[in-house]
Amino acid sequence: MRGPKTVKVAVRHLSGDVGRRRTRAVTWAARDFRLVRPAVGRDRVELECPVCTGSVLAEVSDHARTRRVRNVWAAVSVVSLLMSVVALGYALHEGGRALPGGQSLPVLFPVGVIIALAGLVMTPTAWVRSRHHIGVTLLDAPGPRRGHRIVAVRQTLR
Repeated sequence: MRGPKTVKVAVRHLSGDVGRRRTRAVTWAARDFRLVRPAVGRDRVELECPVCTGSVLAEVSDHARTRRVRNVWAAVSVVSLLMSVVALGYALHEGGRALPGGQSLPVLFPVGVIIALAGLVMTPTAWVRSRHHIGVTLLDAPGPRRGHRIVAVRQTLR
């Protein structure tokens, strides 16, 4: 039998954010944590920031819920892609027709264009969300503790 499932995350503390003319430099300090996923539901954990030693509250979801959320985002991405392809096909079909003099395009033509553009933005957004969801959420912190972020620690090949 396997042991409890864990997830490795890093708590980042934003040290500086300098906007330049064409670039932006963000500096931060991080500390890695290994969190144990609950068997069912969600658990709240308190992590310590490496810089300000403030407590950062996080919520850890179980493995099944995390997988479900990732699958939902992937499904939203696929549905969004299909909707944008259909809407773009409709817009190209209706926009390419020659209409008799004085007639305007159907009302659904601009709607099809808007849906196609929204779908083309939503598809990669949902796909990235599905790939990067780790099941650990930073709970809203009051003013002095803002400037923290929880990110996944990716394993690198050595």
